[in-house]
Amino acid sequence: MAFCINFKLIRMDDTKAIYAYGDCTENFEGLFELDLEKLLSGETPSDTDIREVVKVIKPCISDIEYQHKANRAFIKIYKHYKETSTYLLEGGYYA
Repeated sequence: MAFCINFKLIRMDDTKAIYAYGDCTENFEGLFELDLEKLLSGETPSDTDIREVVKVIKPCISDIEYQHKANRAFIKIYKHYKETSTYLLEGGYYA
């Protein structure tokens, strides 16, 4: 079974990034917030629950009970941020 997520940065608020995300068949129905600067600086401990790191504001339609899709988007964004110190503007996860 294919797994497809799209995401895009919609707003920055100081060091926090707000992303819209959704299944590739949806129109960015969900929203989540990240603050990777705090995570990488250690201000947010590395053992913090993922729901506190990836704060889902509004789950996408296919991610209602869990936040697996937001977490998959986070992985791509985190890797990019770690390499470049910038948030990824848009992207996707396909498996």
